[in-house]
Amino acid sequence: MTTTTIKIEGLEGLQRALERAPVEANQALRNAMQRSTYRVQAEAQKRAPVGTGRLRASITTAVDQTAEGIEGRVGSAVFYAPHMEYGTGTQADGPGGTGRRHWPPGAALDVWAKRHGFGEGGGFLVARAIGLRGGLKPRRYLRGALQACVRAVHDEFDAAVNYIVRQWGR
Repeated sequence: MTTTTIKIEGLEGLQRALERAPVEANQALRNAMQRSTYRVQAEAQKRAPVGTGRLRASITTAVDQTAEGIEGRVGSAVFYAPHMEYGTGTQADGPGGTGRRHWPPGAALDVWAKRHGFGEGGGFLVARAIGLRGGLKPRRYLRGALQACVRAVHDEFDAAVNYIVRQWGR
């Protein structure tokens, strides 16, 4: 799954202090995380490259309680999601970038090529074009979405902390 992580500084300390607070305080933080992941998900879906819509539709969220605190994830389990996010070959800017030219197998691109008018067996032509460029450029749809939503995520957690302080900070 392709994921992007955001770390809220000071959240661990707040969560340790909340161990003595009511369950509702922890729920307020979970709700803030859930709203934040939904916001990032919506922005990532707007930014995702669209061929068939499969990548866009596959972007999901998850919020879990871990030993470190509340963890929110936004990502896609579609096998080509990392290639779209980070690029490939010489153009890659993330994990798995080799710095060498990337030549995808032509057969893997046959369906895409046919859908875009290259005809039967056109995947080889598309693969060759990708290889000559060195690979695919990164689309940064997840990282861009997170960057666009940072202020809103901070606002969600500010509101949750203010709620907690008003309720149990006496």
